[in-house]
Amino acid sequence: MPPITRLTIFTVALSLILSLFCLPLSRTIFASLNFRFAHSSIDHSPAYKEGMKALEKNNYEKAAEHFKQAAADKPDDVWAFYYLGLCLLRLNQINEAVNSYQQALAIKPQEAAVHYQLGKIYLEMGDREAAEKELRWLQEHDQELALYLSELFPSDKAAAQQTENAPASSADKERAIEPWSPTFRPTITYREKAKYTEIARINRVQGTVVLQVVFAVNGEIQDIYARRGLPDGLTRKAIEAARKIRFIPPTRNGAPVSSLGTLEYSFNLY
Repeated sequence: MPPITRLTIFTVALSLILSLFCLPLSRTIFASLNFRFAHSSIDHSPAYKEGMKALEKNNYEKAAEHFKQAAADKPDDVWAFYYLGLCLLRLNQINEAVNSYQQALAIKPQEAAVHYQLGKIYLEMGDREAAEKELRWLQEHDQELALYLSELFPSDKAAAQQTENAPASSADKERAIEPWSPTFRPTITYREKAKYTEIARINRVQGTVVLQVVFAVNGEIQDIYARRGLPDGLTRKAIEAARKIRFIPPTRNGAPVSSLGTLEYSFNLY
């Protein structure tokens, strides 16, 4: 068999294997790319651009007016309806926000961000059945957003919190856990910046996640508790970054000691 033929067969076989084992990952990657380039692929009206400027200043009433005009100017602009819904949501006009997102979904039924937003609103409204319907759709089309939405369900949220606050092992309990002080704290040797999620960027979420954690003597970050969180996966990303921290435990009388302290992760769009 000529070498070029063997190479072709190998390439096709490898592609088939990757498509079988990496389909969930590829869905997430493609969804992220869709988020990133969706806005630039649409010829928005001038009102849309003014709406974004007002949104950046947290002037939701003014932004909503601009997005309403943008939707009227270009009725097929899914993002005009999306951001109108976002502004209405932050103005606590829940029913109007739902209507705007539903209009966005009528334009683009496969837009995962809209399904995610509707799922969050339905949970706030107490309509678990409708929220679960959106969750099932996301589980088929965007596993990352499905994860963020599932964490908002009361039972799942309680389970996640129980996991994060799991009791320390018996070996750790034998050692005292002391709070940080100016002269008593671990030496951090490696720390990553928490990653922004695309949905948080789209929803213009900013702020700081504050985590209470135990720096255990075994070199692990344990008993993570979110004292202040942020939506759209940012608390999860902060926890993921915290778990990757490497440190040298402080010592007391020559022996390493577990210590209790806080970590902050800031998320800023600009």
